[in-house]
Amino acid sequence: MINKTLKNLIHSLAILAAAAPFASQAAAYAPATFGNALETLKKQITLPGSFGEGVKTVAVYCQADVMTSGNINAVTCYENNPVVSMQKVTESALKSATFEPATIDNKTVPVRMQLRVVYSLGGTQAPIVLLPNLGTLQAQYGTNYYAPQERLDTSDWYANYTSNERGNGKLFFAEGKMTRVMANIETNGKVETVSTIEAALRKQADAANIEAALKKSNFIPGFVENKPTAMHYIAVVNYQK
Repeated sequence: MINKTLKNLIHSLAILAAAAPFASQAAAYAPATFGNALETLKKQITLPGSFGEGVKTVAVYCQADVMTSGNINAVTCYENNPVVSMQKVTESALKSATFEPATIDNKTVPVRMQLRVVYSLGGTQAPIVLLPNLGTLQAQYGTNYYAPQERLDTSDWYANYTSNERGNGKLFFAEGKMTRVMANIETNGKVETVSTIEAALRKQADAANIEAALKKSNFIPGFVENKPTAMHYIAVVNYQK
């Protein structure tokens, strides 16, 4: 009986030992974070006396290319029909900030980070708040989840829009017609599925091209309370003239 038990134990340990190399191959991801961005915004931006009648809070939605140095290579922001615009000053301040770069197994990688800058006048909320997402999953994950960050060191869907090859298509949100494609990102940073949410008139081909490119893209996965979490990412192209 003892010999049989010992034999079973040895067999179990052998299975665990065989599985260990595979478990150790799981990559350790860390998203890009804000570094000194909040301090930079506070130093460079003076809030207006008013955002307009009855308006106490304004949100600016941005995406920033965070390099391995933490420097920002490019920033694009959007705001929804404000009376007092905060877009340009936000872009300018973010460009001069230094973020903490994303890492994979402690090696820095460049990523495109989505974020919100929320400005408030009065009330209990801080005058300037940075959030590492656009808020599309706020009801599910709260305000402080990290949206998936697309890696810039691998194939990326938006490379086609850095030249004039795609006509007047531009990255990110803007007023006017848009094409939006959603990708579901797994905890290993891989794209599981893609689907078109919206395709601007006569831009079905654009949507198909984005879907095909997104399937080849790689991400730092989304994070909730420091844990990699499967969540969606939305690729947006606008056709503002």
